[in-house]
Amino acid sequence: MSDAAGGRRGRPFTLVVCGSCDAAATGRLMDGLRRAVRGCPHGVMVSTGCLGSVLHCRSGRGVHAAVQPCGADRRPGGVVVRLGPLVTEADAEVVGAWLRAGMPDDGSLPDRLRAEPAPRQVAHLN
Repeated sequence: MSDAAGGRRGRPFTLVVCGSCDAAATGRLMDGLRRAVRGCPHGVMVSTGCLGSVLHCRSGRGVHAAVQPCGADRRPGGVVVRLGPLVTEADAEVVGAWLRAGMPDDGSLPDRLRAEPAPRQVAHLN
């Protein structure tokens, strides 16, 4: 579904969620994210091990994830957005609403839910 035909709502994406970040919070947060992805016709969620090579995350501080827009054929079609830490079910609901809205860059995803890149992915000045 193109942005023109159905708005950004049907925008395909791949959401990769760290299943090992915070064992206590993972279950309820993952359920909230699963519900959100099910509400997106071309959304896919993948649970994986630690995303420490992509994100600046620390164990026990919430769930981290990365989402990338793509085509319906799953080919990457945009910039990766790093998410986390997601600590509460409300955080998962905010991310879910943002995904269902087509991942707009309008401030609807609060900065506090945007994760920093891993230190080794940040350019350092000499």
